[in-house]
Amino acid sequence: MVVPETTYKTWLENTEGVSVSGDLLVVSTQSIFAIEMLSQRLNKTIKDAIYQTSNKNYQIQYTLNGDEKNNRPKTTQGTIEGSWINPKFDFKSFITGSSNYLAYAAAKKICEVPGEIYNPLYLYSEWGLGKTHLIQSIAKTLKTKGLKVLSVSGETFVNEFVKSIKNKSPQKMNKYREADVFILDDIDFFVGKKQTIELFIHIINQLSISGKQIVVTSYNHPSKLDVSKRLTSILKSGLIVKIQTPDKETSKKYITKSFKKNGVNISEELIDFIGSKKYDSFSEIEGIIKSLVAHSDLLSTEITESMVRSILHDYKLENIKDINISKEKIFGLMKYMFGISEKEIIGRKTDKKTSFARQVAAYLLIEKSNFSMAQAGKVLGNRNHSTIIYSVNKIKKIMLKDVELKQEIEKSLIQN
Repeated sequence: MVVPETTYKTWLENTEGVSVSGDLLVVSTQSIFAIEMLSQRLNKTIKDAIYQTSNKNYQIQYTLNGDEKNNRPKTTQGTIEGSWINPKFDFKSFITGSSNYLAYAAAKKICEVPGEIYNPLYLYSEWGLGKTHLIQSIAKTLKTKGLKVLSVSGETFVNEFVKSIKNKSPQKMNKYREADVFILDDIDFFVGKKQTIELFIHIINQLSISGKQIVVTSYNHPSKLDVSKRLTSILKSGLIVKIQTPDKETSKKYITKSFKKNGVNISEELIDFIGSKKYDSFSEIEGIIKSLVAHSDLLSTEITESMVRSILHDYKLENIKDINISKEKIFGLMKYMFGISEKEIIGRKTDKKTSFARQVAAYLLIEKSNFSMAQAGKVLGNRNHSTIIYSVNKIKKIMLKDVELKQEIEKSLIQN
């Protein structure tokens, strides 16, 4: 097998076979650019040459000389940079059931062999179903294996990138290239940000080639993200897992464990009754349990069926999901509730009150009517896709905790 001398000296002269395991041959070289060239353009030539001398077909993995994964002595503890870590979130405390077991199993598996399978691992679901719990469990587990973990939200990544450009210090984004594990929570925030997407693609390509683990979360399947086809293709190349809303069995397990955690004794009949309802998220269940525990503590009484029915009624109001609410009614409701006119909502005012009314309007257009993200954005003054997603998810989070706001909005929609 013959290659030009310049090709050999540039790309092949400084390569070295470092290990063989089964049909996997690990080859090291001196630069990330060499890895890209060898894996993308010369891989077939190299495999053919190896076959001619060994009569065996090898899969080849290219690594950097001095690659941290293979050559750096691991400390007993690695590091976690980025997002705040909740000490309560780990694999032991994650409640599994048919709705989320595949995501749980995939997360556990990549902790056994980070970077080798399911790379990238892409988890998606509505808010409050356990994505954050799982990625924090991954981060903690891989930290104990001596790995450098970088875990950030999509918003944080974008803000850091913008700041690095503004300050003319792009090298500050290099920390992501140096991670053993890169976790990005909420890639939806990247929508419409072409430069951010391009940088992210380069980073995860480099990490993937170097055998580093990548984990991404979202509210949507990759095919529904309004991002470049190249990024969609990369995200689809790994394992994609959707976390479903909790089934009754999983809800009951969660409810039982939550009451035990709060030191509350409650009858099996009441647990069955609470667990028989259909919930949108574990966060909603947690809110109901906190309300019941608080009522019990403040009133110095046991949790009764009437108390449970009262709290569930607050959370489970009349079902208006299927009512086709017009945009005119939604704008009218914003005027009634917040004193904010349609003109102000579709305008450019960004004060706290106007912004909140605009976010509620976005939530209602998506959740309580038949508007798509694009249509809602157009109705609200040509807002982009990521703004609408952010608004909807923010109001969902608020309404899970603020029962009074939920009551006011839903009752107003029915009455007005």
